[in-house]
Amino acid sequence: MKKIILLLTLVSGALYSNSQDLENIKKLIMLTQYEKAKPEIDSYLNIEKNATKGEGWYFKAFIYNSLGRVVTKPVAESETLYQAAYDAIKKYAVLDPKAPLTAEEKNSTVFNIYYGFYDLGIKTYNDKNFTESYACFKNTLEVHDYIIENKMTGPNDLKFSAHDTDIVWNLAVLANELKKKDEVLIYYKKIADADLADEKYAGAYDELILKYKREKNAELFTKYLTAAKKHYPIDNPYWESQEIAFALGDLENEALLNKYEELTQSLPNNYVLYYNYAIEIDKFINSAESKGKDLSSYKKKLEASFKKAISIKSTIEANLQLANLYYSKTYEIQEQVAKIKGTKPEEVKLKKELVALTKSTMNDCIPYAEEAVKLLAVLKEYKFADKTNYKLALEILSNAYKLNGNAAKVAEYEKIKLEVEKL
Repeated sequence: MKKIILLLTLVSGALYSNSQDLENIKKLIMLTQYEKAKPEIDSYLNIEKNATKGEGWYFKAFIYNSLGRVVTKPVAESETLYQAAYDAIKKYAVLDPKAPLTAEEKNSTVFNIYYGFYDLGIKTYNDKNFTESYACFKNTLEVHDYIIENKMTGPNDLKFSAHDTDIVWNLAVLANELKKKDEVLIYYKKIADADLADEKYAGAYDELILKYKREKNAELFTKYLTAAKKHYPIDNPYWESQEIAFALGDLENEALLNKYEELTQSLPNNYVLYYNYAIEIDKFINSAESKGKDLSSYKKKLEASFKKAISIKSTIEANLQLANLYYSKTYEIQEQVAKIKGTKPEEVKLKKELVALTKSTMNDCIPYAEEAVKLLAVLKEYKFADKTNYKLALEILSNAYKLNGNAAKVAEYEKIKLEVEKL
């Protein structure tokens, strides 16, 4: 926590300035009688000619800031005093650009206003007055930014960093607490634009990514996604899922498949990408949009995509999908065999080739179905879908080994099927 209080003492040059009208006010300040000095400075500045001179505004800032630090004052009153002090110090700088008084005191007043607002923010936060705490921290950040913009240095060469991380994060947390969604994103953006990488800031990057994904803002989506990948590589599967979703958008049919193919070049090790690519190819092949098209290349890509997905991560779903793909293909081939009724040499030859292809295709499904069974066997709990998949994998294996004439394997998997029914 920041807890710095700069000396609230006017330098002698400020007290012995040329204006005789301020003498009584200066004497009250020297005696630290700020409550008495306050109406005096207000009266002084209510005179139009005095209000056009910078000096009076400097003394108002000093007096009001000093009163704001009185511990017995209510928070709301202290906040009002600090705000008036801040407005006055800015007015002084405008009316007297050389600002000799703040230069002599090394900007103590404005730095103390910053710390005053900060202390109020902490106090109200600890009191769980989040609305007031949020307002105080907003004022703190405003003073900080004013100090940075004007390149101010405090006593003992005190300098603020350009990004006040603590205050910005406090504001983000409080804005979340107060359901100020739009304002939360403002502070998240400040965090991300400062390229901060602490684990607690991961959510800031995520919210910005989701925001610009919704808005379809490719430039800012890519900017924050790239930063998130750099700072939180452990979450790359999630970041990549957002990248994929953004790229695919509302695409359909072949445009969608072309984009998937493009993504495989930039995300060659993403299981979900290849698995979903295969699923989308299968949907397209079986859709009305594919009628009349040459689908041979898509069918090859479908098989290759499932294999690639399995090579990245062997899952029940991917193995069963590929096993079922080969299994279904055997029935398509068997239908072709059934249509061959003739006895011509070329017909007999084709039938023989297709029968051999049926067996080899059925054999192709065995390793993937067995892997699916292996993964299903170690599950601790079985949902309805798990039991359905389990029985399908066993059915594939039983028929595959039956076609091969392997009675022992058929019996093995038929026995497991009975056990699965009891799960």
